[in-house]
Amino acid sequence: MKMHPYLGRTVEIVYWDRQGRWTQRVIVPLAVTDEWVRAYCRTRKAPRLFRLDRIMAVRPLQKNA
Repeated sequence: MKMHPYLGRTVEIVYWDRQGRWTQRVIVPLAVTDEWVRAYCRTRKAPRLFRLDRIMAVRPLQKNA
C-alpha cells in the first residue's frame, strides 16, 4: 500500500488489527517506512503505528472531515 501521497492528509483506512479483526480508522499519516505508518489516529485520539501490510484500503477524506 502506497501511503506517501497521503502524508499530512486525513484518510480513512480499513485495517486488519493484531487481534485479527477488521477495523476502520480515520488517521493522519505523519511518517512512512517500508513496513510502518506512524500516524495520529483521529478515531482513538492518539498517536499509533500501523503495519503497511495490514492496511487493506485507503480513502482520502475532505479537508474538514
